Amino acid sequence: MKIIDFNRPFVTSEDKKYVDSVFKNNKYADGYFQKQCENYIKKKIKSKFVALTQNCTSALEIVMILINLKKDDEVIMPSYTFTSTANAVLLRGAKPVFADVNLDDANLDFKSVKKKINKKTKAIIVVHYGGNSCNMDKFLELKRKNNLFLIEDCAHSFGGKFKKKYLGTIGDFGTFSFHETKNLVGGQCGALSINNLKFKRRAKIILDKGTDRSLISNKKKYYSWKDIGSEFRSAELPAALVFSQLKKSDRIQNLRKKIWNFYFLGLKKINSKNFKILKFDKKNRSAYHIFALIFKNQKIRDKFILYMKKKKIFCYFHYFPLHKSSFGKKFNRTAMINTDKVYNGLVRLPFYPTMKGSDIKKVIGKVVEFNNIN
Repeated sequence: MKIIDFNRPFVTSEDKKYVDSVFKNNKYADGYFQKQCENYIKKKIKSKFVALTQNCTSALEIVMILINLKKDDEVIMPSYTFTSTANAVLLRGAKPVFADVNLDDANLDFKSVKKKINKKTKAIIVVHYGGNSCNMDKFLELKRKNNLFLIEDCAHSFGGKFKKKYLGTIGDFGTFSFHETKNLVGGQCGALSINNLKFKRRAKIILDKGTDRSLISNKKKYYSWKDIGSEFRSAELPAALVFSQLKKSDRIQNLRKKIWNFYFLGLKKINSKNFKILKFDKKNRSAYHIFALIFKNQKIRDKFILYMKKKKIFCYFHYFPLHKSSFGKKFNRTAMINTDKVYNGLVRLPFYPTMKGSDIKKVIGKVVEFNNIN
């Protein structure tokens, strides 16, 4: 029986040529592809400043330094996210405050966030789940009203938009992931978008291990230590791969959109009491990172995953909510009703650009089959 994998990175011989050129040029850091990626992304998403980082985690950590996050500060974020979102806050000695999500799209619930804002709140991190935009108008309103920083975690959503603006360019900062599981693949790579130029100079220093090396003129003979920092920048090998992927990003986006629509059209007809399809506002442009179903409870979800596995189709649930984890309970014990429902029910179906139509039909057929016998 043929196996249908959950994910396959879309890397071809075309991408390999770019990586091979790094070996040919014998330049492995601070090189051509790092700069090309930064310029390409900056131009594409219309950002004021872009830095290519080792990963999205690095980009988030840089942001927390830039906003001078410190002890007793609080940052509101969804509990339904990856640990990096919260770890970046904890590494500065501040407190992550978890908020609930919407049932329909698993994005941050505006009302839940609003209730948690207090004098200690310094920032809100929105996570555009699955490549689909949060309602940024509402969060911008909260930002302005409470004088907060607004940070977009766009790990899932490179190329997505809210209205006419690219995700990652709407708040004060945007962070992106080019991990091997993401739409564009760099192995381990990410990017930081800064939308307020007053942070640009310090960002360059932080990116260069706290030195002013990237800022000194040719006349100055030395650089020196100016601030805290680390080696956050991407090396050339992943940058070369990302650059190749960026050049075909529209093609990748269109392939993912076709597959998402194929799934949607095939599954929306099912009058199921067992699950619903994870939605997004079609007025906005999705990055089509995942196609997910939300089952009515964990028992049926787990039964479905096992059923599909027996059919050699690999499906997975997603995040274990941070507020439910043993470590996360130290910071927040508030009930997250919608988050729990999303976690208990959400299943991601196989989804990658090289999926054949016959494979998608098979997945849809087995979803229908499972629904009919349960």
